[in-house]
Amino acid sequence: MAVEPFWPRIHRLLNAERDACGRAMLDGGMEQVLNSRHDAVHWDAPILRIDSPQHPRRTALADRGMALAPSLFAPHPILIDDRMGWDGPPILVYNITPDAETATSLWQESEDESALHALLGRTRADVLAVLRETRSTGQIADRLQISSPSASKHLSILRRAGFVTTERRQNLAVHSLTPLGEAILR
Repeated sequence: MAVEPFWPRIHRLLNAERDACGRAMLDGGMEQVLNSRHDAVHWDAPILRIDSPQHPRRTALADRGMALAPSLFAPHPILIDDRMGWDGPPILVYNITPDAETATSLWQESEDESALHALLGRTRADVLAVLRETRSTGQIADRLQISSPSASKHLSILRRAGFVTTERRQNLAVHSLTPLGEAILR
Protein backbone atom coordinates (compact mmCIF):
# COMPACT_ATOMS: atom_id res chain seq x y z
CA MET A 1 0.00 0.00 0.00
CA ALA A 2 2.99 2.35 0.36
CA VAL A 3 3.27 2.64 -3.44
CA GLU A 4 -0.48 2.76 -4.20
CA PRO A 5 -0.92 6.55 -3.91
CA PHE A 6 1.94 7.05 -6.36
CA TRP A 7 1.05 4.23 -8.76
CA PRO A 8 -0.55 6.36 -11.53
CA ARG A 9 2.64 8.45 -11.83
CA ILE A 10 4.90 5.38 -11.60
CA HIS A 11 2.74 3.70 -14.25
CA ARG A 12 3.13 6.72 -16.56
CA LEU A 13 6.92 6.61 -16.10
CA LEU A 14 7.04 2.88 -16.86
CA ASN A 15 4.82 3.40 -19.92
CA ALA A 16 7.21 6.11 -21.12
CA GLU A 17 10.08 3.62 -20.72
CA ARG A 18 8.12 1.01 -22.69
CA ASP A 19 7.54 3.57 -25.45
CA ALA A 20 11.27 4.43 -25.46
CA CYS A 21 12.04 0.73 -25.90
CA GLY A 22 9.67 0.61 -28.86
CA ARG A 23 11.34 3.60 -30.50
CA ALA A 24 14.79 2.09 -29.88
CA MET A 25 13.60 -1.18 -31.44
CA LEU A 26 12.41 0.66 -34.56
CA ASP A 27 15.62 2.70 -34.77
CA GLY A 28 18.23 0.01 -34.17
CA GLY A 29 16.63 -3.34 -33.39
CA MET A 30 17.13 -5.46 -30.30
CA GLU A 31 20.79 -4.55 -30.10
CA GLN A 32 19.95 -0.88 -29.56
CA VAL A 33 17.17 -1.69 -27.09
CA LEU A 34 19.35 -3.83 -24.86
CA ASN A 35 22.50 -1.74 -25.14
CA SER A 36 20.65 1.48 -24.28
CA ARG A 37 18.58 0.38 -21.27
CA HIS A 38 21.28 0.31 -18.61
CA ASP A 39 25.06 0.80 -18.45
CA ALA A 40 25.53 -2.69 -16.98
CA VAL A 41 23.53 -4.48 -19.72
CA HIS A 42 25.33 -5.45 -22.94
CA TRP A 43 24.05 -7.42 -25.90
CA ASP A 44 26.34 -9.03 -28.45
CA ALA A 45 24.07 -11.58 -30.13
CA PRO A 46 23.42 -14.20 -28.91
CA ILE A 47 25.12 -13.34 -25.58
CA LEU A 48 23.52 -11.09 -22.97
CA ARG A 49 26.00 -9.83 -20.40
CA ILE A 50 25.14 -8.10 -17.14
CA ASP A 51 28.12 -6.41 -15.51
CA SER A 52 26.78 -6.13 -11.99
CA PRO A 53 29.15 -6.45 -9.01
CA GLN A 54 26.51 -8.40 -7.07
CA HIS A 55 25.18 -10.61 -9.86
CA PRO A 56 27.36 -10.67 -13.00
CA ARG A 57 25.83 -12.85 -15.69
CA ARG A 58 26.55 -14.09 -19.19
CA THR A 59 23.90 -16.08 -20.95
CA ALA A 60 23.13 -17.15 -24.49
CA LEU A 61 19.53 -16.29 -25.30
CA ALA A 62 19.46 -18.16 -28.61
CA ASP A 63 15.81 -18.32 -29.77
CA ARG A 64 14.16 -18.24 -26.34
CA GLY A 65 13.03 -14.63 -26.45
CA MET A 66 13.04 -12.41 -23.40
CA ALA A 67 10.75 -10.03 -21.53
CA LEU A 68 11.96 -6.62 -20.39
CA ALA A 69 10.77 -5.33 -17.01
CA PRO A 70 11.80 -1.80 -16.09
CA SER A 71 11.74 -1.09 -12.36
CA LEU A 72 12.10 1.91 -10.08
CA PHE A 73 12.94 -0.41 -7.21
CA ALA A 74 15.47 -2.93 -8.56
CA PRO A 75 18.91 -2.07 -7.17
CA HIS A 76 20.66 -3.31 -10.33
CA PRO A 77 19.81 -5.33 -13.48
CA ILE A 78 18.73 -8.91 -12.75
CA LEU A 79 18.16 -11.73 -15.23
CA ILE A 80 15.45 -14.12 -14.10
CA ASP A 81 15.87 -17.38 -15.96
CA ASP A 82 16.23 -21.15 -15.51
CA ARG A 83 19.37 -20.66 -13.37
CA MET A 84 17.10 -18.95 -10.84
CA GLY A 85 14.45 -21.69 -11.09
CA TRP A 86 12.22 -19.80 -13.54
CA ASP A 87 10.50 -21.98 -16.18
CA GLY A 88 9.32 -19.27 -18.56
CA PRO A 89 11.20 -17.10 -21.02
CA PRO A 90 13.98 -15.06 -19.40
CA ILE A 91 13.02 -11.72 -17.84
CA LEU A 92 15.49 -8.87 -17.71
CA VAL A 93 14.60 -6.61 -14.78
CA TYR A 94 16.53 -3.36 -15.03
CA ASN A 95 16.44 -0.29 -12.89
CA ILE A 96 15.50 3.03 -14.39
CA THR A 97 16.64 6.25 -12.80
CA PRO A 98 14.44 9.25 -13.49
CA ASP A 99 15.97 12.71 -13.68
CA ALA A 100 15.70 14.89 -10.57
CA GLU A 101 12.55 16.74 -11.69
CA THR A 102 10.73 13.53 -12.63
CA ALA A 103 11.80 11.84 -9.39
CA THR A 104 10.47 14.75 -7.35
CA SER A 105 7.16 14.74 -9.20
CA LEU A 106 6.76 10.98 -8.65
CA TRP A 107 6.63 11.24 -4.87
CA GLN A 108 4.78 14.52 -4.34
CA GLU A 109 1.09 14.97 -5.01
CA SER A 110 0.64 17.46 -7.81
CA GLU A 111 -1.87 20.30 -7.68
CA ASP A 112 -3.71 18.73 -10.63
CA GLU A 113 -4.29 15.51 -8.72
CA SER A 114 -5.48 17.24 -5.57
CA ALA A 115 -7.80 19.42 -7.70
CA LEU A 116 -9.23 16.31 -9.38
CA HIS A 117 -9.75 14.68 -5.99
CA ALA A 118 -11.49 17.84 -4.75
CA LEU A 119 -13.71 18.00 -7.84
CA LEU A 120 -14.70 14.34 -8.12
CA GLY A 121 -13.92 12.97 -4.69
CA ARG A 122 -10.92 10.78 -3.95
CA THR A 123 -12.56 7.44 -4.80
CA ARG A 124 -14.00 8.59 -8.15
CA ALA A 125 -10.68 10.19 -9.08
CA ASP A 126 -8.95 6.92 -8.13
CA VAL A 127 -11.44 4.92 -10.25
CA LEU A 128 -10.57 7.13 -13.23
CA ALA A 129 -6.85 6.69 -12.56
CA VAL A 130 -7.01 2.87 -12.49
CA LEU A 131 -8.95 2.94 -15.75
CA ARG A 132 -5.81 3.98 -17.61
CA GLU A 133 -6.00 0.25 -18.32
CA THR A 134 -9.32 -1.39 -19.24
CA ARG A 135 -10.68 -3.28 -16.22
CA SER A 136 -13.76 -5.10 -15.02
CA THR A 137 -15.82 -3.86 -12.08
CA GLY A 138 -14.33 -6.56 -9.84
CA GLN A 139 -10.77 -5.66 -10.84
CA ILE A 140 -11.42 -2.00 -10.01
CA ALA A 141 -12.93 -2.95 -6.65
CA ASP A 142 -9.96 -5.20 -5.85
CA ARG A 143 -7.41 -2.62 -6.95
CA LEU A 144 -8.98 0.16 -4.85
CA GLN A 145 -10.02 -2.14 -2.00
CA ILE A 146 -13.66 -1.08 -2.19
CA SER A 147 -16.77 -3.20 -2.55
CA SER A 148 -18.04 -4.17 -6.00
CA PRO A 149 -21.35 -2.31 -5.43
CA SER A 150 -19.39 0.82 -4.50
CA ALA A 151 -17.21 0.48 -7.61
CA SER A 152 -20.31 -0.04 -9.73
CA LYS A 153 -21.96 3.10 -8.32
CA HIS A 154 -18.86 5.24 -8.95
CA LEU A 155 -18.57 3.84 -12.48
CA SER A 156 -22.22 4.61 -13.17
CA ILE A 157 -21.72 8.26 -12.18
CA LEU A 158 -18.51 8.54 -14.21
CA ARG A 159 -20.28 6.94 -17.20
CA ARG A 160 -23.16 9.46 -16.97
CA ALA A 161 -20.58 12.28 -16.88
CA GLY A 162 -19.03 10.93 -20.10
CA PHE A 163 -15.68 9.92 -18.58
CA VAL A 164 -16.10 6.13 -18.81
CA THR A 165 -17.53 3.68 -21.31
CA THR A 166 -18.71 0.18 -20.46
CA GLU A 167 -19.15 -2.88 -22.62
CA ARG A 168 -20.19 -6.44 -21.91
CA ARG A 169 -17.68 -9.22 -22.50
CA GLN A 170 -19.35 -12.51 -21.79
CA ASN A 171 -20.49 -12.19 -18.16
CA LEU A 172 -18.28 -9.20 -17.26
CA ALA A 173 -18.81 -5.46 -17.46
CA VAL A 174 -15.53 -4.05 -18.77
CA HIS A 175 -14.79 -0.35 -18.39
CA SER A 176 -12.40 2.02 -20.13
CA LEU A 177 -11.83 5.74 -20.34
CA THR A 178 -13.46 7.86 -23.00
CA PRO A 179 -11.34 10.55 -24.67
CA LEU A 180 -12.87 13.02 -22.18
CA GLY A 181 -11.89 10.74 -19.29
CA GLU A 182 -8.32 10.55 -20.62
CA ALA A 183 -8.19 14.32 -21.02
CA ILE A 184 -9.31 15.01 -17.45
CA LEU A 185 -6.44 12.83 -16.15
CA ARG A 186 -3.77 14.81 -18.01
